[in-house]
Amino acid sequence: MCGVIGVAGNADAAREVFIGLMNLQHRGQDGAGILTVGGPGDSIFNLQHGSGLVENVFSERAFKSLRGHTAIGHTRYATIGRKDPNLLQPFLDYEAGIGIGHNGNIVNCYALADELLSKEGVSPMRTNSDSEVILHLLAKYLKPGQYSAENLFASIKTAMSKLVGSYAVVGLDRDGNLFGFRDPHGIRPLELGKRVNGDGQVTYALASETIALSYLGYSEISEVKPGEAVWISSNGELKREVLESASYSPCMFEWVYFSRVESETGDLSIYQARFKLGVLLADQLKERGIKADVVVPVPETSRAAAIAIAESMDLPFRELLIKNRYVNRTFILEDQESRQEAIKRKLFPIAQEVVGKRCLVVDDSIVRGNTAKQIIELLRQAGAKEVILVSTCPPIAHPCYYGIDFPSRAELVACGHSDKDVAAELGADRVVYQSMEGLKNALNQRSLCTGCLTGQYPTDISSGQEFETRRLNDRKKIRPQETTIQGANQ
Repeated sequence: MCGVIGVAGNADAAREVFIGLMNLQHRGQDGAGILTVGGPGDSIFNLQHGSGLVENVFSERAFKSLRGHTAIGHTRYATIGRKDPNLLQPFLDYEAGIGIGHNGNIVNCYALADELLSKEGVSPMRTNSDSEVILHLLAKYLKPGQYSAENLFASIKTAMSKLVGSYAVVGLDRDGNLFGFRDPHGIRPLELGKRVNGDGQVTYALASETIALSYLGYSEISEVKPGEAVWISSNGELKREVLESASYSPCMFEWVYFSRVESETGDLSIYQARFKLGVLLADQLKERGIKADVVVPVPETSRAAAIAIAESMDLPFRELLIKNRYVNRTFILEDQESRQEAIKRKLFPIAQEVVGKRCLVVDDSIVRGNTAKQIIELLRQAGAKEVILVSTCPPIAHPCYYGIDFPSRAELVACGHSDKDVAAELGADRVVYQSMEGLKNALNQRSLCTGCLTGQYPTDISSGQEFETRRLNDRKKIRPQETTIQGANQ
């Protein structure tokens, strides 16, 4: 799960992409990159990327070299492996004259990499990234030097016929045209924005979330459809075409956790969705006769739901878990040890407000249970009388193959365990999960990707076991002899 953005037809495209990436920082903290190109007559690519937060990667001096009217940017969340600077995007194929940034996971990336190796005779892969597989497929089917919408769409369509998994891609070519496309199930989000500038010039942009576009003044924003490709010429011509559509199965985790609360996806406000998740959870709590003295959100993404629960149950809402704002999102750190150490530095309770209280603790989800277990322990130490843990998401009991970092059932605290088992494991008096029906009602979506909840996935996952094994091997720094691909460096 990463952030991508592209801007076309703007003399200051790189700076706009930089600001957009700042608004997508929550989607990836490992590193960031920006790629620009001038356009016809000035087909020079300019690329800069680095490890760390966006604001630390790009200095004012960087924008002097990031020239061009078209630019794409990427902020990386590595769901496996080490923080390798060689895996930072955007990726560029200079000979083909195209570059891309990718958010998602290609489940059959190993088979595709082996196919590229067998047909090319020599592996064209410079990194172990599934995003580079996408780039090579596009370059392979793109007619040399022909960057029209028709040629590009034909290349994307052929690539789509081979790719299995989730992908939202932004890219540019040597002529300064911007393009983007989304997987046929629409698992990963991609938005298109239009802005009319003061001089009447029209500028288009693509981004993972609406917040990145609206912050930059793009008022006409629409969702890129599943399987749709978008092409924006260097002079502002827009073409859109659905190349291959299979279903509408957006990832439920976008609303539950990943997206910023100011964004919208699937024509639904993230804030409204989270608030309604809280309202529906409150109904469940009241039906079960659960009592509490105070509602406590786990910062930051559960706040809207916690407010809704407090209002619905006529309970005081108190932010008693104080977050150290200088600690990164612990969920998207690269390994268990890093996550646990960060959690210790991230949150601390206001003890005097907890003593003797029955605390209803609201979290967006319970995945591994690292954060929940430590929070419950902290509240116990502060003198809480009772701790009831509430999750706005149903139990996560299956791996994600589409770009979120829980590749193994063994890591999931809910896998094969009852709610009582989970409560005992985490040290809570009780654990209450959102129902599947409640989740779908809150998100106004009957069709969602809920593979991690139900084990039923929108795409073929026959390569899933190999995908899972190699991701775990990569974490352990074990390198199989076969071609290895980084599973979600998008």
